[in-house]
Amino acid sequence: MTSEPTRSGEPNSAPGADAARGASSGAGRGIGSGVARTAGSGIAQGIGSGAARGPYAKTEQFRLDVLDAALRILAERGFDATTLQLIADEVGRSKAGLLHHFGSREALMLEIVRHRDAVNRRAFPAVPGDDFTTTLDLVTHNTTVPGLVALFSITAALAAGDPDDTDRRTYFRERYERNRAGFARRLAEAQAAGTVRDDIPATDIASLLLATMDGLQIQWLLDDGVDMAAQLSSFIRLLQPAS
Repeated sequence: MTSEPTRSGEPNSAPGADAARGASSGAGRGIGSGVARTAGSGIAQGIGSGAARGPYAKTEQFRLDVLDAALRILAERGFDATTLQLIADEVGRSKAGLLHHFGSREALMLEIVRHRDAVNRRAFPAVPGDDFTTTLDLVTHNTTVPGLVALFSITAALAAGDPDDTDRRTYFRERYERNRAGFARRLAEAQAAGTVRDDIPATDIASLLLATMDGLQIQWLLDDGVDMAAQLSSFIRLLQPAS
């Protein structure tokens, strides 16, 4: 769930429900009622209110209904316990019907990550001249949705292990490319303005920033005593020019 909530980046989409913990929690239930509702009202309305009509509109709405239902079930049951059958039952369709649309459980998990990324782009839009406040807001938000963070981390790790250029591997590779480019652009602008140290290339800092964010997420999933926002703030302070 790394995110670069700017013009070319994608806010961290960290995914799942109580994925890493594999059990329901207060935060997990919050995801199901809050995040899924956000996705339905933001993404679904955005697409559904357009000119699309007929079979395509129904198919797209079904897809969005499935993704929202999957978010709810992941929130309540965790990553390992979420099955295609549970999701199919939630939307009143058969498992075969889901496979017809998504192909496999793994493909559905990737679509949930995409869906969550789209939700985050709407919730954390780019702010010109932002001094990483939006990024820190996003990281703070992620602490309220541990399951989504877990699904993102799990899916990203699986993508890294794919031997070929699968859709999953391609999505995450391109996602990192966009986020690196987005952060590098912002950092270069800050270097020119004198608010970020310029003795390290902006592209290098961008990669280190993404590594810090993703690394903190994994540490936090293993130990919720890790304060992701506070530690990311410490890293950002290291970028300030020497006075």
